[in-house]
Amino acid sequence: MKQKFLAFLALLMAVTSLSIAQNISVHGTVSDTLGNGLPGVTIRLVGTNSGTTTDAKGAFNINAPGNASLEFSFIGYKAQTVAIGGRENIVVHLSTAGTDLTQVVVVGYGTQKKKDLTGAVSVVTAADIANRPIVNAAEALQGKAAGVQVTSVSGKPGAGLSIRIRGSSSISSGNDPLYVVDGIITPDISAYSADDIESFSVLKDAASTAIYGTRAANGVVIITTKKGTAGKSKIEASAYWGDSKPTNMVSVLNGKQYQAYMNESYGAGTISDSLVNATNINWPDQVFRHGSQQNYHVAASGGTEKTQHYVALDYNKQTGMIRPANFDRINGRVNLNSHVTKWLDVTSSTIISRVTNNDVSDNLSAAKGGVVASALTTPPTVPQYQANGWIGANPSTGWENPLGAIIGSRTANTNDRLVSNLGADIKFYKDLVFTTRFGIDYKNNKSTYFLDPFLTNYGRGQGGALSQTTSTELSWLSEQTLKYNHRWGKSNFGALAGWTAQNSDWQQTYINANRLDPQYRHLPFNTMWQLALTKGIPTISQDQWALISYLGRINYDYDGKYLLEANIRNDQSSKFSTANRNAVFPSVSAGWRISQEDFMRDIRFINDLKIRAGWGQNGNQEGIGSYSHLSLLDYGISNGSLTFTPSSIALQNLKWETTTQTNIGFDATLLNNRLSVTGDFYWKNTKNVLLPITLSGELVQSVLMNNASMRNIGEELAVSSKNIVGKAVNWTTDFNISFNQNKILALENGITAMPIYGNIYARGNAINLAVGKPLGEFYGYEAAGVDPNTGAQLYLTSDGKAVPYSGTKPSDRRFLGNAQPKFTYGMTNTVNYKNFDLSVFIQGSQGNKIYNGLRTELEGMMNTSNQSTAVLRRWQHPGDKTDIPAVSPNSVDNSVVSSRFVENGSYLRFKTITLAYHIPQRILDHIGIGAASVYVSGQNLFTITKYTGFDPEVSSYTNSTASSVDRNVSLGIDNGAYPQAKTILAGINISLK
Repeated sequence: MKQKFLAFLALLMAVTSLSIAQNISVHGTVSDTLGNGLPGVTIRLVGTNSGTTTDAKGAFNINAPGNASLEFSFIGYKAQTVAIGGRENIVVHLSTAGTDLTQVVVVGYGTQKKKDLTGAVSVVTAADIANRPIVNAAEALQGKAAGVQVTSVSGKPGAGLSIRIRGSSSISSGNDPLYVVDGIITPDISAYSADDIESFSVLKDAASTAIYGTRAANGVVIITTKKGTAGKSKIEASAYWGDSKPTNMVSVLNGKQYQAYMNESYGAGTISDSLVNATNINWPDQVFRHGSQQNYHVAASGGTEKTQHYVALDYNKQTGMIRPANFDRINGRVNLNSHVTKWLDVTSSTIISRVTNNDVSDNLSAAKGGVVASALTTPPTVPQYQANGWIGANPSTGWENPLGAIIGSRTANTNDRLVSNLGADIKFYKDLVFTTRFGIDYKNNKSTYFLDPFLTNYGRGQGGALSQTTSTELSWLSEQTLKYNHRWGKSNFGALAGWTAQNSDWQQTYINANRLDPQYRHLPFNTMWQLALTKGIPTISQDQWALISYLGRINYDYDGKYLLEANIRNDQSSKFSTANRNAVFPSVSAGWRISQEDFMRDIRFINDLKIRAGWGQNGNQEGIGSYSHLSLLDYGISNGSLTFTPSSIALQNLKWETTTQTNIGFDATLLNNRLSVTGDFYWKNTKNVLLPITLSGELVQSVLMNNASMRNIGEELAVSSKNIVGKAVNWTTDFNISFNQNKILALENGITAMPIYGNIYARGNAINLAVGKPLGEFYGYEAAGVDPNTGAQLYLTSDGKAVPYSGTKPSDRRFLGNAQPKFTYGMTNTVNYKNFDLSVFIQGSQGNKIYNGLRTELEGMMNTSNQSTAVLRRWQHPGDKTDIPAVSPNSVDNSVVSSRFVENGSYLRFKTITLAYHIPQRILDHIGIGAASVYVSGQNLFTITKYTGFDPEVSSYTNSTASSVDRNVSLGIDNGAYPQAKTILAGINISLK
């Protein structure tokens, strides 16, 4: 009897096991800890690429073996693996991962759990930037990542950004971070749509960036784009439309006020009543208008167990607040993943884009500051057009009104780009994976310029002008890595070895012509060029460089408590002579998860606590020409003969700029994972900083040399908290703050100060490069108020006397503050109430100065230009006590570079406020829509600042012809930059079933 029972039991177990191993239909729901269904959760059958996603209510259905396991993952939530165990119904609750250390972070050449990181890494996800009108994807980092300062160069449509991670490390080289998109290195991400991005990982310290070697001295931004998942195809669409206007306006004198100013300056009757009555134009109102922006995005994703896809199309259009500035971008993306065999996975990513824009001159990109300064300084008595059809001009100066910048010349740009990469993962066995990847980045750019030969004085003097610049650039990158991971008991070991090669080939053609007959000025560019009487000699330029690298990494952790990582990279660059071509960049870091120790287990309010420290080195070669180690010649035509002149001399001793950085930090989650805190302290020194050295008596006037050093020291703090967690109301806060102190440690051959930079029209320069001071240190005279007896602007001498400008000497100048903030910060509060979401994002900068170069024109009272309304309180009679001096016709005494124009640049900005409403599912079910939401959003709505210019977000010297030194050093100078926009927009997001 016993034997029969055992046989029956064995048969029952066999049948049960067989039934479990067979595919069954598994259904269920996925919700958060409050029971709210989560749409779009990725569900993957462990060990395969098969899977599905939840619907709008969080429900799912999948066919799977009864003895398999399912992995549930969703951005912002902790991943969870659940064994099926033969069950046909499974209910899963996911807890948020925003405030713990278990989330997975993308790092150089791999991924790590945050709890295992020993470097300083900040992560920004797609959820962090939802419903924000982001055109340049890098803008997503502004105020969202500690240690990252993002500043708009200009408010023009499609304008670039200045991005600094832990301060500036170079004077003559690049200071922008390295971008890595889906494993492929790219110089910029302006062509990418933020809607296609899954996450940003910002690598800030040398321990995390050394694996990228010579290109990572300024930090690394790793971008992961969205991928498809196996299961039912999903279509998502979004759109927004918005209206823009300047965040602030500068007031100028009206006709009567301008008449009084001119008659006071040049004598009664200079401006007659009849002239004021005939022409009284408010030029800022004529120039500035409402701009607009719109964006449309559609994406389809899905696939089978073998192949998954993500296909997207995005269109963005901006119309500027000043015509003819506009920006159009269209791009398409295709991401494919294929599980070819159990040992081979293939991935590919391709984006193609076209950007077209019409430019308008602003800041120092044109004489007298371009259209913005022209709108403010053109007298209200200047007409739009003269009787002969010419654009109206100031009779005293000959400067045209703003129409001269708006229609007197035209600049149009077209940029086409293709970025594509193909990769394969080959699993030799479960612990050893070989990865190969090859990518290309192709650019085709065309820029045309036309100066009208009829409308402006300058155009008539030149007989008009035409130019066209076309360029192509092809970069390719090949990478091969071998990765090994294995666990022995409590020890976990990982190793990575790799080889990479990169090549860049750039070519440019430039043609120009002038002396155009005005009757031809409305013809197409090519026709006008053919008809031009004078044509320049076409020039062809070419540039090529290559980089070969070897890299390695070792990771070790014991029992999840003690963490160790070491990286090394060897770079060999064609930009240097053979003697200096090779460089090695190492790093080492360690971490200790104290919370895992036995003595911490009774401290219940600490869920996880880790301290970490790292040291490493990076290089920088961005400011070095591809042929700097060679002597070069320029050619030309003189008296009908071909001539050659030296353009550069061979710099055989030129070396990499090298940055050494040490970082100490901690990561903690507290109060049952409701609070997370990350803190870092760093100091980084950069040696062999490149500096241009002037050569006397040489045909080549200056050369680059490794003759300076610089230091950055700073602290960072990031805090995330779940303030209220409930079924009806949820409130979360994310806050970060960053402190950085920049200092120049040494300059050329013991010199303590270098020639000053940052030209302020004809008033001189406002920036001095000096040992012991940071980059962007203003330098000039100390203003000492206005003499109440004479109305003269007074300045302090070196012995403390207050004298007019005529009584000063150059040695009286002093340092006046700098453009680098003491700290920057950002905070996002998100409140969810039933179907409503409210998000308030603020960011700001504190402790920086701005040199308001516009005020030298608008308060100088030295010529016939219009002035700001500030001059209404000018000195006019003996005994007047005021901060505005008397008129000073034909004299620069009121507008020399001085502390008078140095202003507090600190600001607090309500960057984005968004209110969203999720349409109830019961309504959407009737029309076949899986999920939908609508929202209204305001960007740059309010700014609290003492700065009197258009906008305190002034990044740098934006003259396109400025040297790299000027662009890096001449920070915080406002010569009339195109202002930032205040935008109100409405949008919609739809997900189809």
